[in-house]
Amino acid sequence: MDQAIVKLDLVSKHYQQGKVTVKAVENLSLSVNTGDFVALSGPSGSGKTTILNLIGALDEPTSGTIWLEGLD
Repeated sequence: MDQAIVKLDLVSKHYQQGKVTVKAVENLSLSVNTGDFVALSGPSGSGKTTILNLIGALDEPTSGTIWLEGLD
């Protein structure tokens, strides 16, 4: 059975721009198993880079949990 190498559970990332809260990612759940091929697509500003930064541990989620190879 394949094991998830990346798992996001209800992950959100919010940024503050002055008095405005920008919800870059909201309640995203995703599981990527060993051997999976995944592509992110969407218009500019839809959160693609934010998701990659969260998975790559370059940024911390506002809420939710991210596991990489089973580690939180």
